[in-house]
Amino acid sequence: MSVRSIEARVNPVYLTAKTAVCLMVQAGIPEADKIVHALALENNAPLQNMTDAETILGNALVVEAKYRTMCRLIEASGYQTCVDLPCGYTPKAIYMAEHNRNFVGLDLPIVVGEAGPIIRQLAGSAENVSFHGVDATNYTSLKKALQGCVGPLCISTEGMMMYFSDDEVDNVIANIQCLLREHGGCWITPDPEYALQFCGTFRAVFGEESLAKLMATKDEAQGQSAVAALGNAFIIEPTDIQNSQARAETLLAKHSLKVEKVNLGEHMPELSVYKQFAPEQIVRFKEAMHHCHYWVITLDEAKEIQTDRPREEQPFELQYTVKKGILHLALHGRLDTISAPRLLLAWEEANADGSIEGVRIDCAQLEYISSAGIRLLLEMQENCSRHIVFSGASVKVKEILQQKGFGDVI
Repeated sequence: MSVRSIEARVNPVYLTAKTAVCLMVQAGIPEADKIVHALALENNAPLQNMTDAETILGNALVVEAKYRTMCRLIEASGYQTCVDLPCGYTPKAIYMAEHNRNFVGLDLPIVVGEAGPIIRQLAGSAENVSFHGVDATNYTSLKKALQGCVGPLCISTEGMMMYFSDDEVDNVIANIQCLLREHGGCWITPDPEYALQFCGTFRAVFGEESLAKLMATKDEAQGQSAVAALGNAFIIEPTDIQNSQARAETLLAKHSLKVEKVNLGEHMPELSVYKQFAPEQIVRFKEAMHHCHYWVITLDEAKEIQTDRPREEQPFELQYTVKKGILHLALHGRLDTISAPRLLLAWEEANADGSIEGVRIDCAQLEYISSAGIRLLLEMQENCSRHIVFSGASVKVKEILQQKGFGDVI
């Protein structure tokens, strides 16, 4: 089994990044077509489950509005280095290189391994464009990726935060706060109000048909990412804007961060995709975007830093033996995007003949489990006739396991 196929099974969410660049082609964003060609996606395979052409067009409108507005806000920040997390397969690196900025693309290893060589070649300026495989919940991976960066950073997070659990989003915010403490700069993201932007866009251009098209979009995103929900404590709920907004701001304040909300309608440039819409649709869309904001987040210097600096995690290690049809595992460090492929390889090796009936996991040295690790454990459970049994888990790891339905935690 190839490394790439292993990474794909552990991190199916990477497919959403391919969907995004295909939508950019639909919108007419420069260079996106070259990337899609290099990825051999001219058949628009990531969009084929969106059988409704109007749904594709609505998504293209959202994607172009985010892409062009984020580029404008990154430039307006004045910071020389853009750290794009996740960078996906978009042409943002090319745009930033053309505008004399440093670009650091951070994403899943499966994404940067494929996108990095393609985009660096298209950028034609390799010295100020780099890509690194990271796990956003893993501070050590982020710190290593940025160790060569000098000066303040403009960290852009677009299309990522909604895929995390509450625990993960808290980790990510803590990690970004720490990076801002070390390097200075700001964090720009449309993610807290992503659902408001989608709802406002689809209502403006599709009217009574918007709900069905929104649900088709949501189903596709959940199917590609293998997540049960597209929300957490950082995401504003369209049905409860005031309370969920206060919750998100409280979460930032917990990490000594403050937010300035930039009105999307006031900062969004003209879009290429407009030529595919009727004039009245464009008018309604522009009006709707005045009710959406992008969040520019910085350290709150007036507050004492509440979050401890994330400590350096121990390297991931595993040991296993098989006795009487039971796989005995001992895990050390973090089970996340970066390390989960190693566990999957060990599982495939141990269960090559399909004889594993159950799994016992020693968690005494296991520090954390991300969604990627949980997905793998669930896959292992589905292939066993007995429940997976966990022992020695810390309070934190036990809480994560039990939230995901694993009851046998000793």
